[in-house]
Amino acid sequence: MTSNPKRYKSAPITEAVIEIRIQPPESFGKTAVEKLAESFKPEFPKQAPMRLLQMGVAAQNQAEDAVFTSSQGVIGYRLSKVDDSRILQVRRDGFAYSHMAPYTDWATFRAEAQPLWERYRSSVRDVKLARCALRYINRVNIPGAKIEPYDYFTLYPKIPEQLPQQDVMGMAMNLQMPQPDIECVAVLNQALVEPAKPGHISIIFDIDIFRLGIETWQDSEVWAFLDKLRDRKNEIFEACITDRTRELIDQ
Repeated sequence: MTSNPKRYKSAPITEAVIEIRIQPPESFGKTAVEKLAESFKPEFPKQAPMRLLQMGVAAQNQAEDAVFTSSQGVIGYRLSKVDDSRILQVRRDGFAYSHMAPYTDWATFRAEAQPLWERYRSSVRDVKLARCALRYINRVNIPGAKIEPYDYFTLYPKIPEQLPQQDVMGMAMNLQMPQPDIECVAVLNQALVEPAKPGHISIIFDIDIFRLGIETWQDSEVWAFLDKLRDRKNEIFEACITDRTRELIDQ
């Protein structure tokens, strides 16, 4: 594992997320979630409900026309600090904490998130856990009007030589990679997006690592495993970028 990862001066992380999901009990409904969200208001004054849209088709019998139905239910709340530097989600099915850019470091991020989780956990003490995840969304801004992806990434889509080698107008790639040694899955997304500033090309590199089947775990095991996920995230990131990218994000 990468115990002392490289620290870059201009880390391209736009958002880092710690997420823990639970198997919600019936007692943890809309009112309980709303009350919990309200308790975070001093630190996260900007609050908005999160809704789940459900749609269906119903007919009383074959002679009647089908009727489309839809309903919305509040499943949680999205809370944020005044400056939007941190975002907290409290939902019926779990908790998520986001560190927005500029990113500090894992120790700071983890130390902020764990006490918030403990406060969430106090409302659902006896439930089983379901999933834990760590996600880092990176945006690499590369100067120039045209680049070769292999100059900056070791992971990239390759156009077959039999096809015209023209400029690519868009790119989106998704890989789901089991990590058997730590029993989790890494989902890698890479996409060409609108440039963040003129004269640049912007590429998103999104690393999402998660583990299911943690119903018997204690909270301490989850946080110890999140440390492992962070190390694996670093290994994946370093394996997928080139020295040109390292130079770019270390300025």
